[in-house]
Parts: sequence; C-alpha cells; structure tokens
Amino acid sequence: MNVFKKKRNRVIIFSLAAGAVISTSTGVVVYSSSSDSNLSRILFNNSTDAQVANNKNNISKSTDSIKDNNVIENTNPKVIKPTETVVPKAPETTSEISSAPEINRTTITPERSEPSITKPNVITKEIYIHGVKVNATIEVALDRPVSDYDKERHINNINPYQNITVSRVLNVKVTNELREKTVSSALDGKDGTGLFAGTFFKTLENIFNSSSDLASAEAVVRQNIGVYRDNVHRYERLLNSANVVNFLTEKGKREYPSKKFDSEIQRNIWLINHLDKTKFTTLAKDAEAFLSQGLAISPRSAIINEDGTISSHGFAPDDQFNTVTSRVSRDNRERRVFGYDSPYGRSPDSVWEGSYEGWSKEDVTEKEEYKKYNVSSADGIKLTKLTREKTDTSAGALNEGLVVEIDAANSSGYGKTLELINKLKNDKVQVTSYRIKNMGSSDPSQAFKQILLALPDNIPQLELFFSAEATNTSSLIALENKHIKELSLYTLGNSLLHKWSFNPLALRKTEWINTVDYNVSRDFLPNVAIPTRITFDTIAFDKEDFKDKSFDRINDGLRMVYFARNNEPFFQAGLGPGLNPDHNEGNNSYPMGIDFSRIEGIKSLRNLVFNDVVNPSNTPRKIRRLTLFNNNSSFEISSDELTHASFEHFATDAMDQYSKPKIMFSNGDTTDSIRISDSKKLDSKAIWNLSKFFEYNEKLKSTKSIKVPESATELRDQLINLGYKVENSDGNITYT
Repeated sequence: MNVFKKKRNRVIIFSLAAGAVISTSTGVVVYSSSSDSNLSRILFNNSTDAQVANNKNNISKSTDSIKDNNVIENTNPKVIKPTETVVPKAPETTSEISSAPEINRTTITPERSEPSITKPNVITKEIYIHGVKVNATIEVALDRPVSDYDKERHINNINPYQNITVSRVLNVKVTNELREKTVSSALDGKDGTGLFAGTFFKTLENIFNSSSDLASAEAVVRQNIGVYRDNVHRYERLLNSANVVNFLTEKGKREYPSKKFDSEIQRNIWLINHLDKTKFTTLAKDAEAFLSQGLAISPRSAIINEDGTISSHGFAPDDQFNTVTSRVSRDNRERRVFGYDSPYGRSPDSVWEGSYEGWSKEDVTEKEEYKKYNVSSADGIKLTKLTREKTDTSAGALNEGLVVEIDAANSSGYGKTLELINKLKNDKVQVTSYRIKNMGSSDPSQAFKQILLALPDNIPQLELFFSAEATNTSSLIALENKHIKELSLYTLGNSLLHKWSFNPLALRKTEWINTVDYNVSRDFLPNVAIPTRITFDTIAFDKEDFKDKSFDRINDGLRMVYFARNNEPFFQAGLGPGLNPDHNEGNNSYPMGIDFSRIEGIKSLRNLVFNDVVNPSNTPRKIRRLTLFNNNSSFEISSDELTHASFEHFATDAMDQYSKPKIMFSNGDTTDSIRISDSKKLDSKAIWNLSKFFEYNEKLKSTKSIKVPESATELRDQLINLGYKVENSDGNITYT
C-alpha cells in the first residue's frame, strides 16, 4: 500500500498502533485492579458493617437489612454503562457584597482550631476468631475529638458519643485450626443457620425421612416456596455442576444416574438431601483471603462452590470486632434508661407496650399514692413501675423507674396532661419516663409545645409517638433547654416520609436519640399500624431561629447535623455511616432536605454554611430538597437575593439519579410564578439561580411565569430573551 512507502506515514501509523496497545493494556490492568476480588478487599475491609457482601450480587429479591446476608450472587453480572448527563456548571462562589442592609449577613469565621491528627495505634496481639486463638495486627479505635468551637456554641453532645469503640483487624495469621473451625461453622453454624444445620436443610431431612416420594416432597416445599428460594441458591453452584456427584453420599451416588425428576425443585431438594457433609473440608480462596483480614464466613450466608469449596455471600468480623453489634449492645446497655445487654433493638410490640428485656412492669395508676392525681385508664393516662429483674449493683445503675404514659387521642387525657405534669413536678415525684402516644392523630392541629415546655428540665427518658398523617414535629423545639438522656421518636405510619423533619437545636442537651428500635415499616401492607422509629431526612427551623434576621442559630443547627454530631446514627438519616464515622464525618450520610416553611424571611440558601469550618478536609454537604415559605401565588424575591441564592449547594451529581433536586413551597402548587421585586437587570449568577427555581419546581417549570415591576423594561426584555413568560406585577400586561 502507498501509505506505507513514506517514512512519515509509517511512523504515524505505528505510533497510533502502539498507543492503542498501551490503552488496551492499561484498561485491562485497571479493570483487573478494580475487579471483584480486588475491589471486594477494599469494600469489605469495613469495620462499620455488621456483615459485608460479595459485590457480584443480584439484589432484585433482597430485603432491606443491616446485613447483606439475603443478597444472591450472580454468576455473570451485567456491566451497565452509565448514561452521561450534562450538568450546567454552577457559578463560582464568591464573597458576598450585600445591597440589602436589613439582613445581618455577617459570616461566622471561627478561630482556627483544627483537631490534632493522631496516628492510628497499630499493635500485634493474640485474638480469638471462632474461638480459635490467632496472632493478628489490629488498629485500636481512637477517641473522637470535640472542637472548642462546637463546645462554645453548645452544639456538641454533652455526653460525648463514640460510634466505633472496638478495634479493627488489619491482618490475621490464618492457621489450619482456624480454617477447620471456619468450615465447621459454615456447615453446622449456630441458631439454625449453617448449610447442614439450618432450618431449611433440617426441614428437607424431615420431609424425606417421612416419605421418599418426590412429588409429595415437592408439594411440601411449594407450600413454603419463599423459604426454598431464599436457601437453594446457597447450594446451586454445586447442584448445577457435573461435579455434584462427587459430593453425594454413597447411596446418592448409586441412585443419582438413574433417578428421574419431574421438576428442577425435585432434583434440587433430592441432591441437597443426599450431600455428604464430611466431603466439604476446604475454604474457597476468597473466603481465606477475607479470613486473613479478620472477616469470617457468616454461617447464614455460607455457600458451596462448584468445586465443593466453602465460601459465602457475606463475611463478618468476630463479635468482639463487629462495629455495628458492639455499638448497638453498648447503646442498649449504657445509653438506654431501662438498659439491657443485647445487640438487638425492641420489637414493635415492645415499643408500643413500653416493655424491655430484663425488666418487669406493674400498673400503679390505682395505687393509693397516685390516686390524688385523679387520672385513670378512662382518660388514656397510665402510670407504670418498671423494675429490673436482676439488680444491678454498679455505680449509678437504675433498678426501678416510674413511667407516665399519655394517650393524646383521648380528649380527656389530653386536657389533663398539662395539669398532671405540673402536679408531679410540684410534688417532686421522680418520673423516669414520659410517653405520649398518638400525637396529632385525632387532630393535626393539637398543640404540644406547651406540654413539652412543662416537662421537667431533667428527663431521663422521653418517648413521643407522632401521627404520620400530620408529621408535625414543630413542638420539639420546646426541648432545647431540657437535659434528656434518651429520646425516642416513633410513628404508627410511614416512618420514611421526607416530610418528617426535626429542628436540630431542639436536641442541644439530648444525650442519645434512639435509632436502635424497629424501623422496617416498608415491609408491611398499607394501613397496618406498626410502631417504628422515624427516620428523619429533613432539617427544619423555626421563626425564632431567624431572630433579628441572623443566620447564627440556623448555621449552628446545620453544623450540629452535618459535622459536630454527625457520627451519631440519628444525624446520618437513612444511609448510615462511612468507614470512619468518628474521624471522617465527611463520608457519613446526612439529611438531604432543609425546610424553611416556618420562616417567612428566608428566600434561598444564601448565607448558609455547608462546609466544615473546623476541619476543612471534610466533604462539604449538598442538599436535594428545599422548602420555602410562601402564602401567595407568586414567590417574591429580589435580584440581589437571586445573585447570592447559592443553589450550587444542590446535589446534582449522579449519586442518586432517581432523587433529583426539588424546590418546594409551603403552599404547594399554589405558587405558580416568581415575582422579582426590583427593576435591576440580572447578572449571570442571578440568571443561573433563577433557572434553578424553574428546573427544580414542577409547577414553575410548567408555567415559566415571572412577574416584574411595570417600570422594569430592561429586566422584562432580558427575561423574555431567556425564554420566560413575563408580565407586570399588577398582572395587567403579559409579554412573551
């Protein structure tokens, strides 16, 4: 070919070819480095999870859980190329020069007090895994530092909270004894979870012991088809391999070649029932790799590979190094008022009844000492005494307590509540817990702020049950100056609604907000009342927080949630912590909504602080939902406010493509236009921020309507050229 005759062409072609080879090779290396086995070493070396899952999974039939033990692994996962989304570039954030002197725009710049960085304390010591002593390298958990800035502003926890209190295993010297014990645990397990000791396997064993008829056995299995599907995948790799015959009992080997099956279910259950447990003796390579990191097979998630080696869909640290179970046990034991030592929260029934493991309960409403308060079950008011069944003699331990329970749906009891609280305080009755149920269920406008204000200044425990129909938690601000050891916020409705919001300033002196108790309300059918704790994904503020038009209190509240107390599970909303919640808050989750519907003067995100002013290395926060106050059909805003609206703080990346940013108004779709209050032409930042009102609000997007003063000719022309429908503020003339 002529193209190769010239030296210059040959050089170009060979250069391109070499480049292609290098690109391909690099791609292979990068892909290999991020492939399942290597990536899983990074993802699963995570002391924050109770149990980590293999990353090649089919989650279509999984159930939301704190563990990954019900996630089914795919043999050939699809690689889906993400769709590229072009996102408009947000304007650069610049220092603000305000032309609105009526607003206090002072930016708070704390004295530099960056927390000291302590090197991890790494030591080598003997530990136990599955009861086997091994040598290991571990990283000892460090205490969480609390900044002086947060203390001065009273937004730190008055009883400092540590999320992770256990050491992290970095490396384990795997011995034959540990391998054998791990295999044994996977096969026999405990609590009915092992491959050959689990409820599913034992059920099949009982079925075949009572009848050898495959059709009858299949009929029984089909009656519990969900249980079958949840378990058969643990054996399927081997069952679908020709190698399965080598792992059958001698009887199974003889019968299998001539055995006739009418369905796949019949074949699977027969093979599982004829597997020879003694032939499974070897750990898979991935399981051994995880074991060397201190992550053992979870018997509940154990699987058998094609070659008969034992692996798992999930690996977990030993209980002593499990960050989740250790935290929950510690919170149950030390943070609860009626404490107990267990890694489990309370069931819905226990939550509703106010009962606790290890505590007895007695109704004392009719006892002589309480008769003078003139309350009864007819009022929906009940007094109970809780007594620890085994006395705790340790210093400061509570062994009995009085609980006052009030049903706010009972009009008689609701009317007597304030009087009862005041009488108990005047008589110096030591009330350990107040429980108020059905708040707002009979009347969404029920007033609870005065009731909460009347509570004692020191409350060991407060449990509030809010109506999901009202989702009105504005009364919580009454708790701001009350020292509460344990606060629980429940509902009988949908606990995951974005409408649930809380004012963080209400929690200044609350030591622990319960996140341990039941919260899987999505598992139940509609209209089924299941007591469950509320997950709050929206931060709200009250008009008192914007006194003198200062943003100080609001920014204090934001910082409390985003950074100062973000290591606490309550302030992480629904997605939980990062790998190092106490020392790298920037990787923890946080509430994604802000609600200013109770503050008339706030028009945007102007003057709000989303970065960590104490530790700048923490990732700044972005929000997805903003609710603003409005009581007219038009939302009024100035050109200066538009310039400084700071809508670049909305999350517009691909982190969650199904949760696009939203701007909402307190009067809903009644707001159908924007009213610009002055005649000044918009600068580029104002134009960009204005566009976000119409992009993030569906009603505004449909109208494209803006109102301007009649004299604002230049502004009107500018907006028309930008594609908006413009009319005079008096509504008489419309320009398009």
